[in-house]
Amino acid sequence: MMNYSQWLSAMIVEQVLIGNNLDKSFKLILTKYDDDKIENLPQIKDMVYGAIRNLGKSYFYIDKLVKNKIENKCLESLLHIALFQIINGRSNDFTLVNQAVYAAKRIDYKKSSFINGVLRNFLRSKDNLQKELKENEAAYYSYPYWWVEKVKKQYPKDWKNILDIGNQHPPLALRINLKKIRVKEYLNILKKRNINYTLVGGECLIINKPLEVNKIPGFLDGKISVQDFGAQLAAHIIDLKKNQRVLDACSAPGGKACHMLELNKIKLIAVESEEQRIIKIKENAQRLDLQMEILNNKIDNQNKWWNKKHFDRILLDVPCSASGIVRRHVDIKWLRRVNDFKKFGDNQLHLIKSVWPMLKKNGKLLYVTCSIFDEENRNVIEKFKKELNDVSELSIEFPANVSYKNNQLLPSDNHDGLFYALLQKN
Repeated sequence: MMNYSQWLSAMIVEQVLIGNNLDKSFKLILTKYDDDKIENLPQIKDMVYGAIRNLGKSYFYIDKLVKNKIENKCLESLLHIALFQIINGRSNDFTLVNQAVYAAKRIDYKKSSFINGVLRNFLRSKDNLQKELKENEAAYYSYPYWWVEKVKKQYPKDWKNILDIGNQHPPLALRINLKKIRVKEYLNILKKRNINYTLVGGECLIINKPLEVNKIPGFLDGKISVQDFGAQLAAHIIDLKKNQRVLDACSAPGGKACHMLELNKIKLIAVESEEQRIIKIKENAQRLDLQMEILNNKIDNQNKWWNKKHFDRILLDVPCSASGIVRRHVDIKWLRRVNDFKKFGDNQLHLIKSVWPMLKKNGKLLYVTCSIFDEENRNVIEKFKKELNDVSELSIEFPANVSYKNNQLLPSDNHDGLFYALLQKN
Protein backbone atom coordinates (compact mmCIF):
# COMPACT_ATOMS: atom_id res chain seq x y z
CA MET A 1 0.00 0.00 0.00
CA MET A 2 2.16 2.82 -1.36
CA ASN A 3 -0.39 5.50 -0.55
CA TYR A 4 -0.38 4.39 3.11
CA SER A 5 3.41 4.72 3.21
CA GLN A 6 3.13 8.15 1.56
CA TRP A 7 0.60 9.21 4.18
CA LEU A 8 2.81 8.09 7.07
CA SER A 9 5.82 9.76 5.44
CA ALA A 10 3.85 12.99 5.04
CA MET A 11 3.02 13.03 8.74
CA ILE A 12 6.68 12.52 9.63
CA VAL A 13 7.80 15.34 7.31
CA GLU A 14 5.04 17.53 8.77
CA GLN A 15 6.62 17.15 12.20
CA VAL A 16 9.93 18.41 10.85
CA LEU A 17 8.22 21.38 9.16
CA ILE A 18 6.77 22.45 12.52
CA GLY A 19 10.18 22.25 14.19
CA ASN A 20 10.71 18.73 15.54
CA ASN A 21 13.91 16.83 14.80
CA LEU A 22 13.70 13.81 12.53
CA ASP A 23 14.39 11.14 15.15
CA LYS A 24 11.60 12.46 17.35
CA SER A 25 9.28 12.73 14.34
CA PHE A 26 9.84 9.11 13.30
CA LYS A 27 9.29 7.86 16.82
CA LEU A 28 6.12 9.92 17.29
CA ILE A 29 4.38 8.82 14.08
CA LEU A 30 5.54 5.22 13.77
CA THR A 31 4.71 4.53 17.41
CA LYS A 32 1.25 6.00 16.96
CA TYR A 33 0.55 4.03 13.78
CA ASP A 34 2.47 0.86 14.51
CA ASP A 35 0.31 -1.80 12.88
CA ASP A 36 0.55 -4.53 10.27
CA LYS A 37 0.28 -2.04 7.43
CA ILE A 38 3.77 -0.67 8.11
CA GLU A 39 5.45 -3.22 5.92
CA ASN A 40 8.16 -1.22 4.24
CA LEU A 41 10.08 0.97 6.68
CA PRO A 42 13.04 1.37 4.26
CA GLN A 43 10.63 2.79 1.67
CA ILE A 44 9.21 5.23 4.24
CA LYS A 45 12.73 6.31 5.23
CA ASP A 46 13.64 6.81 1.57
CA MET A 47 10.64 9.10 1.06
CA VAL A 48 11.16 11.07 4.26
CA TYR A 49 14.92 11.54 3.94
CA GLY A 50 14.65 12.29 0.24
CA ALA A 51 11.87 14.83 0.69
CA ILE A 52 13.71 16.66 3.49
CA ARG A 53 17.01 16.68 1.60
CA ASN A 54 15.21 18.26 -1.32
CA LEU A 55 12.90 20.66 0.51
CA GLY A 56 14.56 23.65 -1.14
CA LYS A 57 13.69 22.32 -4.59
CA SER A 58 10.12 21.34 -3.76
CA TYR A 59 9.47 24.66 -1.97
CA PHE A 60 10.55 26.39 -5.17
CA TYR A 61 8.19 24.30 -7.30
CA ILE A 62 5.26 24.68 -4.90
CA ASP A 63 5.75 28.45 -4.84
CA LYS A 64 5.54 28.48 -8.65
CA LEU A 65 2.54 26.16 -8.81
CA VAL A 66 0.37 27.23 -5.87
CA LYS A 67 -0.98 30.79 -5.56
CA ASN A 68 -2.11 30.72 -1.95
CA LYS A 69 -0.37 29.44 1.17
CA ILE A 70 -1.15 25.79 1.96
CA GLU A 71 -2.66 25.86 5.43
CA ASN A 72 -2.62 22.09 5.98
CA LYS A 73 1.03 21.18 6.73
CA CYS A 74 0.41 17.48 6.18
CA LEU A 75 -0.91 18.14 2.66
CA GLU A 76 2.10 20.37 1.99
CA SER A 77 4.37 17.57 3.24
CA LEU A 78 2.68 15.13 0.89
CA LEU A 79 3.50 17.44 -2.00
CA HIS A 80 7.15 17.55 -0.91
CA ILE A 81 7.23 13.75 -0.90
CA ALA A 82 5.45 13.31 -4.23
CA LEU A 83 7.67 15.90 -5.93
CA PHE A 84 10.78 14.17 -4.62
CA GLN A 85 9.51 10.83 -5.92
CA ILE A 86 8.70 12.24 -9.37
CA ILE A 87 11.95 14.19 -9.74
CA ASN A 88 14.02 11.18 -8.72
CA GLY A 89 12.15 8.61 -10.78
CA ARG A 90 10.93 6.45 -7.93
CA SER A 91 8.14 5.10 -10.17
CA ASN A 92 6.01 5.97 -13.19
CA ASP A 93 4.99 9.63 -12.93
CA PHE A 94 1.27 9.12 -13.26
CA THR A 95 1.33 6.16 -10.89
CA LEU A 96 2.97 8.37 -8.27
CA VAL A 97 0.37 11.08 -8.83
CA ASN A 98 -2.49 8.61 -8.38
CA GLN A 99 -0.91 7.22 -5.21
CA ALA A 100 -0.48 10.73 -3.83
CA VAL A 101 -4.16 11.47 -4.55
CA TYR A 102 -5.21 8.39 -2.55
CA ALA A 103 -2.84 9.42 0.26
CA ALA A 104 -4.37 12.93 0.22
CA LYS A 105 -7.82 11.43 0.79
CA ARG A 106 -6.53 10.09 4.14
CA ILE A 107 -5.55 13.63 5.12
CA ASP A 108 -8.42 15.71 3.70
CA TYR A 109 -10.77 14.00 1.23
CA LYS A 110 -11.89 17.31 -0.27
CA LYS A 111 -8.30 18.36 -1.04
CA SER A 112 -7.33 15.28 -3.06
CA SER A 113 -8.25 17.08 -6.31
CA PHE A 114 -5.96 19.95 -5.27
CA ILE A 115 -3.01 17.53 -4.93
CA ASN A 116 -3.89 15.97 -8.27
CA GLY A 117 -4.00 19.38 -9.98
CA VAL A 118 -0.69 20.60 -8.54
CA LEU A 119 1.21 17.43 -9.44
CA ARG A 120 -0.20 17.16 -12.95
CA ASN A 121 0.58 20.83 -13.52
CA PHE A 122 4.13 20.12 -12.39
CA LEU A 123 4.45 17.29 -14.91
CA ARG A 124 3.29 19.57 -17.71
CA SER A 125 5.75 22.36 -16.82
CA LYS A 126 8.57 20.28 -15.32
CA ASP A 127 11.22 21.06 -17.94
CA ASN A 128 10.75 24.83 -17.73
CA LEU A 129 10.58 24.80 -13.93
CA GLN A 130 13.82 22.84 -13.67
CA LYS A 131 15.54 25.40 -15.90
CA GLU A 132 14.30 28.20 -13.62
CA LEU A 133 15.48 26.26 -10.59
CA LYS A 134 19.13 26.44 -11.70
CA GLU A 135 19.00 30.24 -11.48
CA ASN A 136 18.11 30.09 -7.76
CA GLU A 137 21.13 28.89 -5.75
CA ALA A 138 19.26 28.22 -2.51
CA ALA A 139 16.60 26.18 -4.30
CA TYR A 140 19.06 24.40 -6.59
CA TYR A 141 21.32 23.26 -3.74
CA SER A 142 18.32 22.83 -1.42
CA TYR A 143 19.44 24.84 1.61
CA PRO A 144 18.03 27.93 3.30
CA TYR A 145 19.26 31.08 1.55
CA TRP A 146 21.21 32.28 4.61
CA TRP A 147 22.98 28.92 4.88
CA VAL A 148 24.16 29.10 1.27
CA GLU A 149 25.44 32.64 1.78
CA LYS A 150 27.20 31.66 4.99
CA VAL A 151 29.02 28.76 3.33
CA LYS A 152 29.93 30.94 0.31
CA LYS A 153 31.43 33.60 2.57
CA GLN A 154 33.60 31.20 4.58
CA TYR A 155 34.50 28.86 1.70
CA PRO A 156 34.60 30.98 -1.48
CA LYS A 157 36.39 28.23 -3.45
CA ASP A 158 34.80 25.14 -1.92
CA TRP A 159 31.20 26.14 -1.23
CA LYS A 160 29.59 24.29 -4.15
CA ASN A 161 31.27 21.01 -3.26
CA ILE A 162 30.41 21.40 0.43
CA LEU A 163 26.74 21.93 -0.38
CA ASP A 164 26.71 19.05 -2.88
CA ILE A 165 28.28 16.62 -0.40
CA GLY A 166 25.70 17.62 2.20
CA ASN A 167 22.95 16.31 -0.08
CA GLN A 168 24.56 12.94 -0.77
CA HIS A 169 23.97 9.68 1.03
CA PRO A 170 26.68 9.32 3.68
CA PRO A 171 29.28 6.57 3.30
CA LEU A 172 29.12 3.50 5.53
CA ALA A 173 32.51 3.72 7.23
CA LEU A 174 33.72 0.96 9.54
CA ARG A 175 36.39 0.91 12.25
CA ILE A 176 38.20 -2.39 12.73
CA ASN A 177 38.75 -3.27 16.39
CA LEU A 178 42.47 -4.10 16.45
CA LYS A 179 42.11 -5.69 19.87
CA LYS A 180 40.06 -8.46 18.29
CA ILE A 181 41.11 -8.81 14.67
CA ARG A 182 43.81 -7.64 12.26
CA VAL A 183 42.97 -5.50 9.25
CA LYS A 184 44.05 -8.12 6.68
CA GLU A 185 42.08 -10.82 8.46
CA TYR A 186 38.89 -8.75 8.41
CA LEU A 187 39.34 -7.79 4.78
CA ASN A 188 39.59 -11.48 3.89
CA ILE A 189 36.24 -12.05 5.59
CA LEU A 190 34.67 -9.35 3.42
CA LYS A 191 36.21 -10.82 0.27
CA LYS A 192 34.86 -14.29 1.07
CA ARG A 193 31.38 -12.81 1.44
CA ASN A 194 31.70 -10.78 -1.78
CA ILE A 195 31.30 -7.49 0.08
CA ASN A 196 33.05 -4.72 -1.82
CA TYR A 197 34.96 -2.15 0.19
CA THR A 198 37.49 0.64 -0.01
CA LEU A 199 40.30 0.74 2.53
CA VAL A 200 40.57 4.39 3.50
CA GLY A 201 43.46 4.20 5.90
CA GLY A 202 44.66 2.57 9.10
CA GLU A 203 41.78 0.61 10.59
CA CYS A 204 39.08 2.38 8.53
CA LEU A 205 37.25 1.09 5.48
CA ILE A 206 34.13 2.08 3.58
CA ILE A 207 31.55 -0.46 2.44
CA ASN A 208 30.70 0.38 -1.15
CA LYS A 209 27.14 -0.90 -0.95
CA PRO A 210 25.33 -0.08 2.31
CA LEU A 211 24.31 -2.94 4.60
CA GLU A 212 22.09 -3.11 7.66
CA VAL A 213 24.37 -2.75 10.66
CA ASN A 214 23.46 -6.11 12.17
CA LYS A 215 24.32 -7.81 8.87
CA ILE A 216 27.85 -6.41 8.73
CA PRO A 217 30.29 -9.27 9.45
CA GLY A 218 31.85 -8.95 12.87
CA PHE A 219 29.59 -6.19 14.20
CA LEU A 220 27.68 -8.21 16.79
CA ASP A 221 30.82 -9.81 18.22
CA GLY A 222 32.69 -6.52 18.47
CA LYS A 223 35.19 -6.88 15.65
CA ILE A 224 34.02 -3.69 13.96
CA SER A 225 32.10 -0.50 14.67
CA VAL A 226 30.38 2.04 12.45
CA GLN A 227 32.25 5.34 12.61
CA ASP A 228 33.06 8.06 10.09
CA PHE A 229 36.68 8.22 8.94
CA GLY A 230 36.95 11.83 10.06
CA ALA A 231 35.80 10.90 13.55
CA GLN A 232 38.30 8.05 13.68
CA LEU A 233 41.16 10.54 13.43
CA ALA A 234 40.53 11.74 16.99
CA ALA A 235 42.03 8.67 18.69
CA HIS A 236 45.25 9.17 16.70
CA ILE A 237 45.53 12.96 16.94
CA ILE A 238 45.20 13.10 20.73
CA ASP A 239 48.61 11.37 21.05
CA LEU A 240 47.92 8.80 23.76
CA LYS A 241 50.61 7.01 25.79
CA LYS A 242 50.41 3.82 27.83
CA ASN A 243 48.71 4.07 31.24
CA GLN A 244 47.65 7.68 30.78
CA ARG A 245 44.63 9.05 32.59
CA VAL A 246 42.16 10.23 29.93
CA LEU A 247 38.88 12.17 30.11
CA ASP A 248 36.24 11.91 27.39
CA ALA A 249 34.30 14.99 28.43
CA CYS A 250 31.14 14.77 26.29
CA SER A 251 31.26 11.09 25.53
CA ALA A 252 28.01 9.83 24.01
CA PRO A 253 27.60 7.70 22.00
CA GLY A 254 31.10 6.60 22.98
CA GLY A 255 32.63 5.91 19.57
CA LYS A 256 35.77 7.95 20.14
CA ALA A 257 36.16 6.63 23.71
CA CYS A 258 35.98 3.03 22.51
CA HIS A 259 38.42 3.73 19.70
CA MET A 260 40.96 5.15 22.14
CA LEU A 261 40.65 2.04 24.29
CA GLU A 262 41.04 -0.23 21.26
CA LEU A 263 44.35 1.44 20.38
CA ASN A 264 45.84 2.07 23.82
CA LYS A 265 46.09 0.74 27.35
CA ILE A 266 44.74 3.75 29.24
CA LYS A 267 42.48 4.60 32.16
CA LEU A 268 39.48 6.34 30.60
CA ILE A 269 36.70 8.24 32.32
CA ALA A 270 33.67 9.10 30.19
CA VAL A 271 31.29 11.85 31.31
CA GLU A 272 27.82 12.26 29.87
CA SER A 273 24.86 14.23 31.23
CA GLU A 274 21.95 12.42 29.54
CA GLU A 275 20.95 9.02 30.93
CA GLN A 276 19.58 7.73 27.63
CA ARG A 277 22.86 8.54 25.91
CA ILE A 278 24.80 6.78 28.65
CA ILE A 279 22.95 3.60 27.73
CA LYS A 280 24.45 3.86 24.25
CA ILE A 281 27.98 4.25 25.65
CA LYS A 282 27.51 1.18 27.82
CA GLU A 283 26.11 -0.84 24.90
CA ASN A 284 29.08 0.03 22.72
CA ALA A 285 31.63 -0.73 25.44
CA GLN A 286 29.96 -4.05 26.25
CA ARG A 287 29.80 -5.12 22.60
CA LEU A 288 33.49 -4.33 22.16
CA ASP A 289 34.57 -5.84 25.51
CA LEU A 290 36.08 -2.56 26.70
CA GLN A 291 36.34 -1.16 30.21
CA MET A 292 35.84 2.47 31.15
CA GLU A 293 34.41 4.47 34.02
CA ILE A 294 31.17 6.16 32.97
CA LEU A 295 29.85 9.09 35.00
CA ASN A 296 26.37 10.56 34.65
CA ASN A 297 26.94 14.28 35.19
CA LYS A 298 27.44 17.61 33.48
CA ILE A 299 31.02 18.20 32.47
CA ASP A 300 30.95 21.75 33.86
CA ASN A 301 29.65 20.50 37.20
CA GLN A 302 33.03 19.07 38.15
CA ASN A 303 32.61 19.74 41.86
CA LYS A 304 30.16 16.83 41.90
CA TRP A 305 32.24 14.26 40.01
CA TRP A 306 35.93 15.27 39.68
CA ASN A 307 38.26 13.88 42.38
CA LYS A 308 40.94 16.57 41.70
CA LYS A 309 43.24 14.05 39.97
CA HIS A 310 44.44 15.73 36.80
CA PHE A 311 44.24 14.15 33.37
CA ASP A 312 47.04 13.53 30.88
CA ARG A 313 44.64 13.91 27.97
CA ILE A 314 41.18 15.38 27.53
CA LEU A 315 38.93 14.77 24.55
CA LEU A 316 36.33 17.53 24.31
CA ASP A 317 33.87 16.68 21.55
CA VAL A 318 31.45 19.52 22.23
CA PRO A 319 27.75 19.82 21.43
CA CYS A 320 27.50 21.74 18.16
CA SER A 321 25.29 22.69 15.21
CA ALA A 322 26.11 19.45 13.32
CA SER A 323 26.52 21.57 10.19
CA GLY A 324 29.36 19.29 9.06
CA ILE A 325 27.18 16.17 9.03
CA VAL A 326 23.99 17.36 7.31
CA ARG A 327 24.10 14.38 4.95
CA ARG A 328 23.58 12.18 8.02
CA HIS A 329 21.07 14.49 9.69
CA VAL A 330 19.09 15.92 6.79
CA ASP A 331 16.78 17.94 9.04
CA ILE A 332 19.61 20.04 10.52
CA LYS A 333 19.78 22.63 7.75
CA TRP A 334 16.05 23.33 8.07
CA LEU A 335 15.92 23.39 11.87
CA ARG A 336 18.94 25.63 12.51
CA ARG A 337 18.59 29.41 12.72
CA VAL A 338 21.11 32.15 11.96
CA ASN A 339 21.71 33.00 15.62
CA ASP A 340 22.27 29.39 16.70
CA PHE A 341 25.96 29.32 15.82
CA LYS A 342 26.96 32.12 18.19
CA LYS A 343 25.00 30.42 20.97
CA PHE A 344 26.80 27.15 20.31
CA GLY A 345 30.13 28.99 20.25
CA ASP A 346 29.46 30.68 23.59
CA ASN A 347 28.63 27.34 25.20
CA GLN A 348 31.66 25.66 23.63
CA LEU A 349 33.96 28.34 25.03
CA HIS A 350 32.36 27.83 28.43
CA LEU A 351 32.97 24.07 28.25
CA ILE A 352 36.62 24.30 27.26
CA LYS A 353 37.20 26.76 30.10
CA SER A 354 35.49 24.32 32.46
CA VAL A 355 37.70 21.32 31.65
CA TRP A 356 41.02 23.12 31.24
CA PRO A 357 41.79 23.20 35.02
CA MET A 358 41.51 19.38 35.02
CA LEU A 359 44.42 19.00 32.57
CA LYS A 360 47.98 18.33 33.79
CA LYS A 361 50.79 20.69 32.91
CA ASN A 362 52.16 19.58 29.50
CA GLY A 363 48.93 17.62 29.02
CA LYS A 364 46.97 17.82 25.78
CA LEU A 365 43.33 18.64 25.05
CA LEU A 366 41.73 17.76 21.73
CA TYR A 367 38.82 20.05 20.84
CA VAL A 368 36.39 18.56 18.32
CA THR A 369 33.18 19.65 16.61
CA CYS A 370 31.18 18.32 13.68
CA SER A 371 30.57 21.86 12.45
CA ILE A 372 31.95 23.68 9.41
CA PHE A 373 31.44 27.21 10.75
CA ASP A 374 34.07 29.41 12.40
CA GLU A 375 31.78 30.58 15.22
CA GLU A 376 32.06 27.09 16.70
CA ASN A 377 35.58 26.28 15.63
CA ARG A 378 38.44 28.65 14.93
CA ASN A 379 36.79 31.60 16.68
CA VAL A 380 36.29 29.57 19.89
CA ILE A 381 39.92 28.45 19.92
CA GLU A 382 41.29 31.93 19.28
CA LYS A 383 39.14 33.44 22.04
CA PHE A 384 40.27 30.73 24.44
CA LYS A 385 43.94 31.25 23.62
CA LYS A 386 43.61 35.01 24.17
CA GLU A 387 41.93 34.65 27.55
CA LEU A 388 44.49 32.22 29.05
CA ASN A 389 48.26 32.48 29.11
CA ASP A 390 49.04 28.78 29.53
CA VAL A 391 47.70 27.52 26.18
CA SER A 392 49.68 26.49 23.11
CA GLU A 393 48.09 25.17 19.95
CA LEU A 394 49.94 22.27 18.38
CA SER A 395 50.04 21.47 14.69
CA ILE A 396 48.09 18.45 13.44
CA GLU A 397 49.30 16.21 10.63
CA PHE A 398 46.31 14.81 8.76
CA PRO A 399 46.46 11.80 6.41
CA ALA A 400 47.01 12.52 2.73
CA ASN A 401 43.47 11.45 1.75
CA VAL A 402 41.82 13.93 4.13
CA SER A 403 40.47 17.16 2.66
CA TYR A 404 41.08 20.01 5.11
CA LYS A 405 41.96 23.70 5.56
CA ASN A 406 43.28 25.16 8.82
CA ASN A 407 42.28 22.05 10.81
CA GLN A 408 38.78 22.08 9.30
CA LEU A 409 37.88 18.87 7.53
CA LEU A 410 35.92 19.72 4.40
CA PRO A 411 33.04 17.27 3.85
CA SER A 412 34.08 14.74 1.22
CA ASP A 413 33.27 11.28 -0.12
CA ASN A 414 35.58 9.85 2.56
CA HIS A 415 34.66 11.82 5.65
CA ASP A 416 32.37 14.34 7.34
CA GLY A 417 33.12 17.99 8.11
CA LEU A 418 34.79 17.85 11.53
CA PHE A 419 37.05 20.45 13.13
CA TYR A 420 40.07 19.62 15.30
CA ALA A 421 42.29 21.73 17.54
CA LEU A 422 45.06 20.17 19.68
CA LEU A 423 45.99 22.30 22.69
CA GLN A 424 48.78 21.85 25.23
CA LYS A 425 48.93 23.29 28.75
CA ASN A 426 52.17 25.22 29.33
